[in-house]
Amino acid sequence: MQPQTNPVSHAELVHIRRKIRWGEEPDNSLLISRWLAQENQDLESTREELRQRYKTQFTLLMETIVDELVPAHWRCLCLDNIHRPLQSLKQISDSSQSEGQIRQLTRELAIQSYYVRHSLRF
Repeated sequence: MQPQTNPVSHAELVHIRRKIRWGEEPDNSLLISRWLAQENQDLESTREELRQRYKTQFTLLMETIVDELVPAHWRCLCLDNIHRPLQSLKQISDSSQSEGQIRQLTRELAIQSYYVRHSLRF
């Protein structure tokens, strides 16, 4: 089930990003899906703008996953969704350089997940 997406302002996106990063609505499991759908609504973006947007999404989710002050179940939800910006990056990959960046992000995810796995058990 895809969340319904209506155009949102930049200020609203910043507000949603903050909620995700700090786990301000840990019981709102649709918040991440809604955020990703709204962030990805801009069809006018260049490939480089899309690449930067997906990397920023990945970074926000990664920062949340490794932050032990954020509720564990919210961090797990972020971990469950972090593949989405990675998959989007793979879809627009057009060079060995962009493929290398994807491998680097995937490696970072594997390493960070290894170090925080003990704190994600509840």
